[in-house]
Amino acid sequence: MDIRQLKYFIAVVETKNISKAARNLFITQPTLSQSLRKLETELNANLFNHHNKTFQLTHTGKLLYEKGKSIVESFDELVEELQNIQEQKTEKLKIGLTSLFALQFMRQISKFISTHPNVEVYLTQEGSRKLQEKLVENQIDIALVSFPIEQEGIHIEPLNTTTKGYEVSVVLPTSNPLSDRKSLGFKDLKNENFCSLTENFMLGKLLIERGKELNFTPKIAYTHSDWEILVHSLHDLNAVTLLPSDYEDYNHVENLKWIPLADKNNFYPIGIGLREDFPVTELIHEFIDMIKQN
Repeated sequence: MDIRQLKYFIAVVETKNISKAARNLFITQPTLSQSLRKLETELNANLFNHHNKTFQLTHTGKLLYEKGKSIVESFDELVEELQNIQEQKTEKLKIGLTSLFALQFMRQISKFISTHPNVEVYLTQEGSRKLQEKLVENQIDIALVSFPIEQEGIHIEPLNTTTKGYEVSVVLPTSNPLSDRKSLGFKDLKNENFCSLTENFMLGKLLIERGKELNFTPKIAYTHSDWEILVHSLHDLNAVTLLPSDYEDYNHVENLKWIPLADKNNFYPIGIGLREDFPVTELIHEFIDMIKQN
């Protein structure tokens, strides 16, 4: 006798109609009838007075119904409790990061995912300014972002790892007359065409703001959120772009020069961003500890 047979028996007792019980159980009537006969054979006892079409219980049937109903209810409660425990074990973590930080920290993130099989990790890739917005809007739980803090209600803990931040380079074709310079400032670039990151990125905002401060409007020929598309556009558009210097190690476009930006904003520290009201769980601590292994 198993729990399924008990459930079938109880359904027949409570409906007093084998056809109705079969419909409620989503099985065929012959399947249900066979299950009842098998149960009686295994118990070596009649559960119903078979000469009575109203499914009147025998003494054994009454005992099985009373005890069996309690067993089925306890079993169903146990299954529900076990399922709830499993659901509680499955946690979700929504992480935001830039494409640069994805390259620099993916080894640590991959290790975190592999060592936390019960955690569903969702990665969102965007610029740091946009990621700060997403933190405030509760679209992500934690983010690897650049300073400065632009949104109220968030906190960024500086990273004191091998990767503390990034310097900024002016990227331009080697055919550009400025390509022989050791460094370049915004005044040197005011007559250049720009391929720029969008204003979702710190460097997209930097170009616009420094232009205003130095009384010139940058000639932006193209904007995009993908740095690789920008560098591929420089030759065709005879343009320059501002990018984190670290991207040079991943660049495959030939005949480009990466020249340090000479500016007060030529370095951006990075850190781990959280909402100030966000509960820092054990899972979050474990993720932060993993990132700090960089």
